[in-house]
Amino acid sequence: MSTEQEQSEAKQLASELLKSNDDYLEKILRLTYLGNVIHGQCWDTEFHVFGVITSDTDHLPLKKVRRYCSDEFLVKSNIETESVILFYKADVVLACNQIIEKYGNV
Repeated sequence: MSTEQEQSEAKQLASELLKSNDDYLEKILRLTYLGNVIHGQCWDTEFHVFGVITSDTDHLPLKKVRRYCSDEFLVKSNIETESVILFYKADVVLACNQIIEKYGNV
């Protein structure tokens, strides 16, 4: 992928996050990756919050492994994920809007 492709994907994921929390952890993880690719690291960039969330949630199951988790663990994970979504909501909205604005012409 070229940098332009990563920027375009970041813009698309940011737009999706503003509309829905579907696949939240997967999108956050991917945005962290894209921030690292685009900037060399995500810290102190418009992708910073995604790196923070990725670090805070690295113990939570992603979609592809959820089927291997117990119902009890999934209930706890869902509650924690919802808490993370609420806690970081304003920061995620700001970051998503910055990404959309910055890469809107890509």
